[in-house]
Amino acid sequence: MSQPVPRPRPTASIPLTFSQFVGRRREMDQLEATLSEALAGQGRMIMLAGEPGIGKTRTAQELASLAVTKGAKVLWGWNYEEEGAPPYWPWLQAIRTYVEGCDTRQVRSEMGNGAANIADVVPEIHNEITDLPSPPALEPEAARFRLFDFITTFLKNASKSQPLMLVLDDLHWADRPSLLLLQFLARELAPVQSGRLLVVGCYRDVDLSRQHPLSETLGQISRLFSGGFQRVFLRGLDIEDTARLIEASADIEPTAGLVEALYSHTEGNPFFMTETIRLLSESGDLSTIHAGTPDGIRIPEGVRDVIGQRLNRLSERCNEVMTTASIVGREFDFRLLSILSKGMSEDQLLQAVDEAVSIHLIEGVPGQMDRYQFRHALIQQTLAEEVTTSRSVRLHDRIAEGLEEMYGDDADSHAGELVYHFAEAEPVVGPGKLLKYTMLARERALDAYAQEEALGHFRRGLIAKGLDVDGSAPAVDSETAALLFGLGRAQAATLGRQQLDIAFASLSRAFDFYAETNDVAHAVGVAVYPMQPLPGLRVAADLVARALQLVPPDSPEAGRLYSRYVLVMGLEEGDYQGAMEACDSALAIAQRTGDLALEMRTLAYSSTVDYWHLQWQGTVTKGLRVIELARRAEDQLSEVSARFWVGVALLGIGKSQAAQPHAAAMLSAVESLRDRYWLATALWLNEMASSYQGNWHAAQDFNQRGLLVSPSDTRLLGTRMLLEHEIGDGIEGHGYQGRLVESLRQVTPGPRYDYASAALTIPIVGHITGATDQLHIAESAAATVLSSEFATPLVSRFAELGLALMAVLQGDVEAAKELYVSLESAAGSYLRISGDRVLGLLAQTMGEQDQAALHFQKGYAFCLKSGYRPELAWTCYNHASLLHRGEMGESAKAAALLEVGMSIATELGMIPLMDKAAALQEEFGSQPVELSAYPAGLTRREVEVLGLMAAGKTDRAIAEELFIGVRTVSFHVGNILNKTDAANRTEAAFYANQHGLI
Repeated sequence: MSQPVPRPRPTASIPLTFSQFVGRRREMDQLEATLSEALAGQGRMIMLAGEPGIGKTRTAQELASLAVTKGAKVLWGWNYEEEGAPPYWPWLQAIRTYVEGCDTRQVRSEMGNGAANIADVVPEIHNEITDLPSPPALEPEAARFRLFDFITTFLKNASKSQPLMLVLDDLHWADRPSLLLLQFLARELAPVQSGRLLVVGCYRDVDLSRQHPLSETLGQISRLFSGGFQRVFLRGLDIEDTARLIEASADIEPTAGLVEALYSHTEGNPFFMTETIRLLSESGDLSTIHAGTPDGIRIPEGVRDVIGQRLNRLSERCNEVMTTASIVGREFDFRLLSILSKGMSEDQLLQAVDEAVSIHLIEGVPGQMDRYQFRHALIQQTLAEEVTTSRSVRLHDRIAEGLEEMYGDDADSHAGELVYHFAEAEPVVGPGKLLKYTMLARERALDAYAQEEALGHFRRGLIAKGLDVDGSAPAVDSETAALLFGLGRAQAATLGRQQLDIAFASLSRAFDFYAETNDVAHAVGVAVYPMQPLPGLRVAADLVARALQLVPPDSPEAGRLYSRYVLVMGLEEGDYQGAMEACDSALAIAQRTGDLALEMRTLAYSSTVDYWHLQWQGTVTKGLRVIELARRAEDQLSEVSARFWVGVALLGIGKSQAAQPHAAAMLSAVESLRDRYWLATALWLNEMASSYQGNWHAAQDFNQRGLLVSPSDTRLLGTRMLLEHEIGDGIEGHGYQGRLVESLRQVTPGPRYDYASAALTIPIVGHITGATDQLHIAESAAATVLSSEFATPLVSRFAELGLALMAVLQGDVEAAKELYVSLESAAGSYLRISGDRVLGLLAQTMGEQDQAALHFQKGYAFCLKSGYRPELAWTCYNHASLLHRGEMGESAKAAALLEVGMSIATELGMIPLMDKAAALQEEFGSQPVELSAYPAGLTRREVEVLGLMAAGKTDRAIAEELFIGVRTVSFHVGNILNKTDAANRTEAAFYANQHGLI
C-alpha cells in the first residue's frame, strides 16, 4: 500500500491575536444604553449569563473599556470556585482596589462612620485609616445589616465623585453572604437618582438549578429592582461572526468548510473556537497555505478534548507545576509554588510558569505581584481531574503545610483557606489541624457577619469530631459542645424563623453537655440565648427550667433565667400565669441587686407577653417604663422594641393619637440602629397607623419601604393586600395575596402570627369584594391556629374574627352564635377590623337586629373617637344596610348613615365601598349628599387628580405619583368629567384653571 504524501507544513505557525471583540452588536447596544442611564445617576444592574466560554467576562471587559472612556472608574471582583476564600471575596477585591487608589482623606469621607465595619471585611482599610475604633457589638443580623448599609452607602458616595462600574464575575461560585449583599445593594439602587453606579454580574446559567442560592438572589432582585435590572443571555456567535473571529484571530481568510466545521463543533462558543484555532495554529494545521479543515486532525467535539491536547504539549516540568497549581485552586501564589517545588530551582520554576503564561494557560492576576490564575476554570478542572484521589489528598496536605509556612505568624488570618486544604487532606493527616483552623475560621466568619460561612465551618468541625450534625447525640467534650452552640447560633441567623426548631435542637445538644458536666456559666449562656420562642415547640422553656436547677434561686444567674422564662412561658407555652410568676421573680432579683438592665429586659418581655395575651393596658404601662429605663441607659434597641409594643397596643384600644408619637419615634431611632427586622417592624407600625386613618398614600410608602427591607414579611404583605382592595385595585391586591400565601408556605404550621393574620385578612377582603373563593385558605389557617393547645389569646382572637366573617359571608347561623359568645370580649378593640362591627354582623346573621344595631352604634363611636375613618365608613354602611333591609322603620337614619359613609368613602377613594353604598342608595331611592368644600362637589382626592390631569399626566403616571391603582385613577377621572360637565381632559383642565384649582 502506498504511503500518503505528507502535506508541506510552514516553518512557523500563524501569530494569533485574541484581543479583538467580535459580534455581540445587539447586546452591546443594550449594555451601552444601560451604561448611559447609570452615568446619568440612575443606578443600574446587569447580569450577563451563559454557558462556560460564551464570552461573559469578555463582554464585560468591552463594556468596562467603554465606561472608562466615559469617565467611569471600573472595579473588578472575582468569585472563587474552591473553598477557602474569605467571606465577601469579590467585594473585598473591588473595595481593596478602590481604597488602594485613593488618598486617606477621600476614603474616610466616603466611608464615613462605616469605615470600621467595612474594615472588618477589608483589612487593608486599616493601612489607610489607622485610628479606626472597634465597631459596636450587635446581634448577628443587626451587625450584618449595618455592614451592608455601610458598604452600599460607601459605593453610592464614591460614585458621586466619579461614576463607578462594579463587575462581579463568576457569581455562580459566590458565597451566600456576597449574594445577600448584592441583593441589598439592588434594593438601594431601586429608587430614582440612586447614584452613578452600574453593577455588572457574570454567571453560568447552565449550572443554575432552582435551588441554587444565586437563583433566589436573582429572583429577589428581579422583583425588587424591575425597572433597573436586566438579564442579558449570551448565546453562541452566528456563522458570520464565527468567520470574523477566525479572521481576526489568525489573520487569514478562512474557507467556508473551516468556518462550517468550527461552527458545527463549537456551536459558536467563542472560548471553544479560540482554543480550537489556537491548537490548529500551534500544530501547523492552520496557515495561509492551508486554511481549510486540516486532514489527519479531527476538530474536537468538546473543549476538554481541546484543552487536553494543548496540555499534552507542555514540558514535563511545566505539567507537574500546573498540576500542583490546579489542586491549589483557580488562583495560586508563586511563593507557594516555590515552597511546594522544593526539588526545583527558582529559575526552573520561573521557566515553567513562563511557559504556561506564554501558551495562555495562566495569566497574572491584575494588580497583584507573583499571583496567577488559570485563564479559564475548565483548564484548572481538566488538570485537577487527572490527579488520582490518593495523590490529590497528599497534595492538599503539602499545600496546607506550604500555606502555613508562607503565611507564618499570620496563618490564623487565612484560616478559611487552610480549613479547605486540611479537610481534603484529613484521611492522611487526621482532624487535628482541621479542628484548629475550623474554630478560627468560624470566629472570623462571625466577626465578618458571614453567618452562612460560619455555619459551614461549624458543620465541618463537628464532622471532623465524628458527630452527626443533624443527629441527636450529645456532645462528647467541651470542644464539641462549643461547636454545637455555635452551630445553633449560626442556624438561628441563617435558616429563618420557619426552621428555628433545627437551631433549638443544636442548642439543646450543647446544653445537655454543659448541664451534665456542671458547667453552669455555659449552660446559662445557652438557655438565655435570645432566640424568638416558637409556640408549641416547648424547647426553650425546657432549657430554662433545667438551667434554673443549676443555679441558686436568688442569684443574678437565676434573674437572667427567670427573665427569659417570662417570654418562653408566655409565647412558647401560652402560660400567662407562669410568665407573670417568672416576671415577679426576675424583678425581685433585679431590685435587690440594683440591676436596671435586668429590670428593663424583664419588663420588656412582660410587656410583650401582655400584648399576646390581650392585656394591652399592661403592655402600655410596662412599655412606658421600659422606654424610660432604656433612655436612661441609652439602650436604643430596648427603646425601639418597647415603642413598637406600646404603639401597637394603643392602636388596638383605639388611642391612635397617643400611638402616633411612638410610631414616629420608633422609626427615627431604628433608622440609626440599622437593624433590618426592627426597621421593617417600625415601617409596618407606621403603615398601620396611617392606614387606619385612611392615609393611603403614606401607608403605601411605609409598606413599600418595609417590603424592600423584608420582601417575604407576612405582616407587610397582609396589610398591603387589604389596602389595595380597600381602594379598589383588585389586581394589585390579588398579587399581594399570592405573595402572602407563598410566604406562608415557608412557615412551619402552628399557632403563629403568620397563620393567624391570614385567617383574618383574607375574610376581610371577602367582605370588601364579595368574593368567597379564597376563604378555604383562611379557614385552613384558622384551624391550624385553634387546634393547638399553646395558641395565645391574640392569635386565637385573629382566627376567631376571621371565622366570624366567614360565617357572616356564608350565612352560617349556628357558627355565628358560637363565635358571638367567643368574641364578646372583642368589643371596644381593633385588630384590622372593629370588634364591635364584627359582633354587629354576627348578631345580624343570627337575626338579632336590635343587638346588631347596638354593636354598630358602639363601633361608630369607637371609630369616630379613634379617627379610624375607613372603618367608620364601613360601619356606617353596615348599620344603614341593617336599618333598611331589616325593616326597622328607621329609613331616615339609614339614609343619614349612608351619606356619612359615602362621603368618607368618596373622599378616601374606597371604590368597593362606594359601589356598595351607591347600590344601597338606589334600593331606597336616596341620593348621595355632596359634602365638599370644592366646586361641583369635587372631593379632595379628585382635586389632586384634576391637578395632575391638567399637568398632562396619564392615568398610570397619576397612579404612580399618588400611590393608588390605575383603576382608581380612572374612576376619579370619570367622576371629574361628570361633575365638571367636561367632555375631555382638556376641558377639565380649563375648568380647574377657571376655578383656581391649579
